[in-house]
Amino acid sequence: MADDLERIRRAFEGVQEFARTYRFEMTDEYRAMIARVEAMPQNQSGADRSGRWLGSSADHKALFDGFSPAPRK
Repeated sequence: MADDLERIRRAFEGVQEFARTYRFEMTDEYRAMIARVEAMPQNQSGADRSGRWLGSSADHKALFDGFSPAPRK
């Protein structure tokens, strides 16, 4: 278990270094896409969201019955 924790710690150090150097630039095209999505009728205040899938309802659990977690290495 100590080896796993050390491997995870090193991975987080790599992620931390990447996060320090990563620059996200929001382009005008990206802002326009956000505005289009926000303007959609289903994203308006008071919109009917009763048809959205929550992933935990009994109707959809059968979809995942045939799957099992991947074995650990």
